[in-house]
Amino acid sequence: MRRKLTCLFVLAMTAFTLHAQETVYDSNGRQDPSDIWVNKVNDGKEWRDENRWHDPFDIYAGPVVGMVASNLTQYDGKFLFWPYIGGIIQAYFNNHFGMSLEFGYNRQGVRDAWQSFDSEHASGPYEYRLDYISTIYKLRYYPIRHFNVNAGLMFGVHINAKSQLDGKDTDIKDHLRKRAAHIIAGAGYEFDNLYFEGYYGFPLSRLAKTQLGRRALQNAKEHVFLLTVGYKFKIY
Repeated sequence: MRRKLTCLFVLAMTAFTLHAQETVYDSNGRQDPSDIWVNKVNDGKEWRDENRWHDPFDIYAGPVVGMVASNLTQYDGKFLFWPYIGGIIQAYFNNHFGMSLEFGYNRQGVRDAWQSFDSEHASGPYEYRLDYISTIYKLRYYPIRHFNVNAGLMFGVHINAKSQLDGKDTDIKDHLRKRAAHIIAGAGYEFDNLYFEGYYGFPLSRLAKTQLGRRALQNAKEHVFLLTVGYKFKIY
């Protein structure tokens, strides 16, 4: 699924970019003034629209860093905070719409968590540390210049997973689902190439896969908040 979405994303950006290279001509072979690249004529000279925020189909890429805050349902625990590092590629379709693809490493989980599946017994405190390589797909809408609201999907692949109790680590990777999925929604603000962004991830999948995992985690899911800052370079 994740590979198919990545391929569709790349194909879509390629198609839009090739379309953007087309120039519109009138019946006399001259460039049509209605071409999207030109919208105003003054004293016989063509001027670019000063109100355009981005040329259509500009493509940017760059690094992203930030902070992840996560927690697990089914536990009475505290948020686990961890650095986030990754990279982004983004395309602008016009002033108001764009899309982006982001890859990153992040750790999610919970700390100082107590299992309380019944009213009489509780065990803990546990710390769960779940490491992911994440792929994030977003559609972006810019109601005004520099500010955008966005929504999309985040897919993560476990590369490490441990629980800790009384200072002792236990590898639990084999008891968890290999992949996790979230619906994400957030907002961001851009200062030319520098941008800031925050968003929330609503979980679509449960963590536990095996019987032992379900006994420990039951139907626990991960709620995720991300705050990031990035710097984008124009590559096309």
